[in-house]
This record gives sequence, C-alpha cells and structure tokens, in this order.
Amino acid sequence: MPTTATVPRTRPRGEIRRAQILDAAIEVFLENGYGGATIDLVVERAGASKATVYSFFGGKDGLFAAIVEERAERILSAFGDPEVVHSDVRHALAHIAQRYMEVAMAPDAVGIWRLIIAEGTRFPELARTFYQLGPDRTNAHLAGMLSAWRERGLISLDYPELAAVQFLNAVSADLHRRAMAGIIPKNLRAAIQRSIDHAVQVFWNGIRVDRPGVLSRRDKRHL
Repeated sequence: MPTTATVPRTRPRGEIRRAQILDAAIEVFLENGYGGATIDLVVERAGASKATVYSFFGGKDGLFAAIVEERAERILSAFGDPEVVHSDVRHALAHIAQRYMEVAMAPDAVGIWRLIIAEGTRFPELARTFYQLGPDRTNAHLAGMLSAWRERGLISLDYPELAAVQFLNAVSADLHRRAMAGIIPKNLRAAIQRSIDHAVQVFWNGIRVDRPGVLSRRDKRHL
C-alpha cells in the first residue's frame, strides 16, 4: 500500500492577510499618530481593500484594539508555558518577566506607549481600550496565578492584584520609561536581564513562605 506523505500545515490565507494588515496598521499609527491615521493609509500600505479591512476589524478603533490585543496575547501565552506550569514559583516568575520584557521593550510596543501618552487625553476611549486589552489583562492573569500559588501555600501575600502590578513595574523598572524617551542602553539585553533578575529576587524575598515572621496558612487557621 503506498504511503501518504504528510503535508505540513500552513496558516490559513485569511489569517496571513489579517496579520499583514495589522503590520501595516502599526506602521501607519506610529508614523501618523492615532488622529492622523486613516483606513485609506492602512489600505495603501497593506495593499488590501477597504472591504477586507472593515470585514476583519470594523474600522480604525477595531484595528488599534486588535494590535494591542495581539501583543497582550504574546505575554499571556507565557502563563501556559511548561516553564510556568511545571516550575517552582521563582522560576515561573522569571519566565513571565522575560516574556513580558520581550514584548514591552520591542520598538513597536514602545511606540504604542508613546502614542497613548501623546494622544490619550484627546482620545480617552483609546487609552481605556489600551489598558483594558493590554496592561489590565496581563495584571489580572498574574494576579490570578499569585492567588493560586497563595491558596496552595507556596507564597504569602495579602493583595495579589496590587502585587501583580508592582512586580511588572519592578521588572520594567526605568528601562521602559527611558526607552519611551529614546534612551536605550548600549547592551539592552544585559540591562533587561539585570532588571529581571533583581525584580524577581526582591519580589520572591517578599512573598516566600519561609521568610522570618511569616505564618503559613495552616498556622493562621490555628490561631
């Protein structure tokens, strides 16, 4: 009986076209700002039709939301990685921090932050969309993981939501703010790694259950 060759799966044509339009839209937004960006400019840059753009995204606001959501998904995908699911807490935090910085420090992501700061007051709905689909989702996922670790007795902390925000702020430290101002260290990779290592160490020392003066959840129940 003849064998059947295995044909590798490729991305659906619609998915490829969608990604191409998003790439073009990012360039248009960063070059023209949100107010100056138009669907016509995106169509010209992507070599697409207006009908295709509207069918995928519904308009300029939908395009921007899709850009933010796609980058947030890159970070959130780290929460399901084996390095997180099957690792100790400290290693999992380091892996999440690494993925977070890979996305947040990318030039287009820094550009999107600049755009929000520059135009958020003129377009408040734009800023709300950005935070709801980006930082707020990332913080919520990390807070959920911190809560789960706390319930399992692996860490000790009182406010997972606040701790999640503080951890990611510590990870990005001054690097992200400087990047938005166009100040990039000569060895960016090394600077990012130092920031991650320091943030993880300090955060872990603050939540570990074996630090002095910390009662386990079991001990608290017997008080």
